[in-house]
Amino acid sequence: MLFLFTAGASYGESYAAKDVLFSVGFLVSPVELGSDWGEVNVQNATLDMTHDAKLGEPGLGFDLQAFYFLHPRLALGLDFSSEWFLEEYSSGWWVDGATQQQRYFAAARIFINPEDSYKLYLALGAGIAHTKMTMEFDSQEDFKDTGFGYYAGIGVEKQLGPHWAIGLEARYNGNKFDDTHLAHHGNIMHVYKQAHYLSAVLRMNYKL
Repeated sequence: MLFLFTAGASYGESYAAKDVLFSVGFLVSPVELGSDWGEVNVQNATLDMTHDAKLGEPGLGFDLQAFYFLHPRLALGLDFSSEWFLEEYSSGWWVDGATQQQRYFAAARIFINPEDSYKLYLALGAGIAHTKMTMEFDSQEDFKDTGFGYYAGIGVEKQLGPHWAIGLEARYNGNKFDDTHLAHHGNIMHVYKQAHYLSAVLRMNYKL
């Protein structure tokens, strides 16, 4: 591995139109309080009580991407990701909660300096997100929503040779989330209105 880093230390080559790129990323999402940083509202509509709850801490997952370059600065493709937010004692309800999410997106990378060995780019994605949040009230309650999701971020990649590159991304992830059902204990529970969070992505790329 040290040899690869040394050999690619000065390597720099632009992408070209019609290039195909495959990428695998490892995601970490450090959830914080706040509806834009990994928190949802959980309402007992029967008792008129609302508290916050985290998705889980931390979020760990992966994504798989395939891109086709229309131009050295622009690649379009597909992105599948799966993430697990580990069980955590909830911040307002004081019950255990955890979340799973799968996302099926159209994606884009917009390169700012495609000719350099360290390439800076914008990372964009949008599509369908399926989210399932589980909370332990009197019994285990599952809240689910499938709807619009997106991410926007910035990344940098370092070429290691003509085919391989490694990279890092920082993303803001947006997700619709809204589910209501009659819980086991007889109360109407409502979880809303979004499931937004930040992520860091460690990435490995391979160009055909």
